Amino acid sequence: MRRILLYATLFLGGLLPAQSFPLAGTLVQDESGQPLGFATAIAYTAADSAMAANTTTGEDGSFTLQVKPGDYYLVIQFLGFDNLTVPDLTVENPGLDLGTLRMGQSGVALETVEVTTERSQMVMKLDKRVFNVGKDLTGAGNTAADILNNVPSVNVDPEGNITLRGSNGVRILVDGKPSAMLSSGDLDALRRMQGDIIESVEVITNPSARYEAEGEAGIINIILKKDQRKGINGSFGATVGYPENLGASYSLNYRRNRFNLFSNFGISYRRAPGGGSSRQRFLNADGSLQALYDSETDQDRGGVGGNFQLGTDWFINDRNQLTGSLLYRRSEDDNLALVTYRDFNDDRELISTTVRDTREDSGNQNLESSLSYKRTFDDHEDHLWTIDAQYILDDDLELSDITQTTSGVADPLLQRASNTEYETNLLLQTDYVHPFNDSLKIEGGLRSTFRTVRNAFSVEEADETGVYRVFAEFDDELEYTENIAAAYFIGSGEFGKLGIQAGLRGELSDVTAALLKSGSTNEQDYFNLFPSASVSYQFTDVSQVQLSYSRRLSRPYFRLLLPFSNFNDPRNNTVGNPTLRPEYTDSYEAGLLRYLPAGSVQASMYYRYTTGVIERLVLPADDGTTIRFPVNLGNRDAYGIEVNFNYDLFEWWKFTSDFNLYAARVEGSYEDIDYAVDVSSWNGRAAATFDLTDRLQTQVSFEYDAPRETPQGRELATYALDVGASLDVLDGKGTLTLSGRDLFNTRVQRTVINQPTYVATSDFQWRQARQVVLSFVYRLNQAKSDQPGIDGRGEGDTPN
Repeated sequence: MRRILLYATLFLGGLLPAQSFPLAGTLVQDESGQPLGFATAIAYTAADSAMAANTTTGEDGSFTLQVKPGDYYLVIQFLGFDNLTVPDLTVENPGLDLGTLRMGQSGVALETVEVTTERSQMVMKLDKRVFNVGKDLTGAGNTAADILNNVPSVNVDPEGNITLRGSNGVRILVDGKPSAMLSSGDLDALRRMQGDIIESVEVITNPSARYEAEGEAGIINIILKKDQRKGINGSFGATVGYPENLGASYSLNYRRNRFNLFSNFGISYRRAPGGGSSRQRFLNADGSLQALYDSETDQDRGGVGGNFQLGTDWFINDRNQLTGSLLYRRSEDDNLALVTYRDFNDDRELISTTVRDTREDSGNQNLESSLSYKRTFDDHEDHLWTIDAQYILDDDLELSDITQTTSGVADPLLQRASNTEYETNLLLQTDYVHPFNDSLKIEGGLRSTFRTVRNAFSVEEADETGVYRVFAEFDDELEYTENIAAAYFIGSGEFGKLGIQAGLRGELSDVTAALLKSGSTNEQDYFNLFPSASVSYQFTDVSQVQLSYSRRLSRPYFRLLLPFSNFNDPRNNTVGNPTLRPEYTDSYEAGLLRYLPAGSVQASMYYRYTTGVIERLVLPADDGTTIRFPVNLGNRDAYGIEVNFNYDLFEWWKFTSDFNLYAARVEGSYEDIDYAVDVSSWNGRAAATFDLTDRLQTQVSFEYDAPRETPQGRELATYALDVGASLDVLDGKGTLTLSGRDLFNTRVQRTVINQPTYVATSDFQWRQARQVVLSFVYRLNQAKSDQPGIDGRGEGDTPN
């Protein structure tokens, strides 16, 4: 009986948490000695930099953290002040009082003033927002497309098109530069890119002249994992999910003396079922029915894909650093599509059924090499000179075999299509930053890109003897060259509570799109100036306002220039327009950032005026088919209000939300048809995270996109519910995450087109949105999450 009682006591004692003791202090301003309230205080364990406790200071600057006995270091963060780190803290019974801690005001330029809270997966800055991917439970084990769709202000529709605040023309970068991972505007590459290698996502809604002018709606910058701490550290991951989703990845870093080696690897096998249905009516000028048919699409896409990156940082000395890296990505997909047409007569009676079966083999490989040099000067740590060079090679091949059967027709129709793409891209740039003091600096840079894309498309059809003959109207080759030279200059300064930045960027563009077989060429040479300016004012220690302006452009992705896309659905072809010209946008924004006792709120008002708006129109033909054709339609006035909010309702309950209300007036016509439309819509996202125990965390998020008008009709509402849960195992070195995305499979694109001679309703999913994923991550000599300001990498701006 004694042994039983002893074992029971030991067992129950092991379930009880160890006794905690207070780690306390008082925070004041270094210069005035006034208390600093609402600052964030975070205690980390000295052994592995894992977060042990966090709190905010009271109005009198006091704070108390409850921690278990052990060794720690303390980090305190506050808007407009330099982070304060207190090292080598040992907490024992009865606790530790640090007394008065003094925090100095930051001398960093206005664009880097930020609010950082451990409680949120978002770091909000006045010029951008940083989404820390590792803290989003519903994104674990998913692709880059899934992760981007969880980022506030960003939406990825079922076809893979990306919008920012409801607008197209988004520039996607990787580590501040174009990447072989996402080359050529290939949206499907986002689905092939594993999310496990992504550290964070930056959303820049009104970029300065430092950034390339491309992307009228803004820039999305994907930051890959990389570390520079001494020794070896990293993480290993594995994923299994439904629909078929198997993957493995690692991210490793080794630092010794003056060398830092880093490597990322990911491989996955995925299948993506999808499809949809539509009803299309073609009308005569008097409104009578010309043709009517229904169609159903059932597809299954996917295969094996992987990427491998290897690089090194060489710290030549304390002032010179050289970084080189190689990235290789390859995928092999087997894509199936079954399209069924049902044709009806004027009395809605079925007259024929046609089934079109397409089997496509797709192979893609990319190679990217980059070399960067960084020089810092003795007089100031922000006195920098950098040189960057990057080369991208992309090769893509799609081969399709098509069998079409029609009721009442004995012999099937046999067709085959080929689509080959080859791209080279060379980037050269240099940037220089010269601070005169802690509050005044100038910077400038030069950049050149040389890009060539060759794309050949051909469709063949078998005749009565079985010999394949080329369709002349579906046989051509596009050669696209894009050479851009740019220079920029920026000046910025802080004058007390006022911050000012102004810049000017010039870009000389030489763009040619030539159809080699048909002999048509479209050349565009133009020079543009892109000014930018921002003014910020810090009302109090916890609130700041910023006004900003920038001029941007969006060159059409070369895929919008291609005369052909695929031949899976010849009744509804998507084709390109080689004569497209860029969109130009003037963007204005006013933002207010307010730090709350247990969270933060950011409110923004924005207005964008765009000329040369690119719109994809669905154009009906007399033979009962349509083409989806992009044109420079006209002008657009767009304006809206966006609010980002995060707050800790309790220590165990965290809440974040994003709301965007926008409206636009589009004016323009094509082929004497007026497509003017007034658009008004909204979207929102809310997420709640619950810390059930020290090791178990759950998250629930809901997203809603309201209906919106289009130049030809209307897009209907979509919504989705995501859930996730994570459990720390193996003494915190491993994490199991179970996530369910779009549990009710409601993220479906539904459209209505209502024109005088053409009416259509459709619903479509490029892939089934409902997914269930189980992932496991094991960390080697690495904390569960690298905190901003402690990690050797940081989250600074990358010049472009």
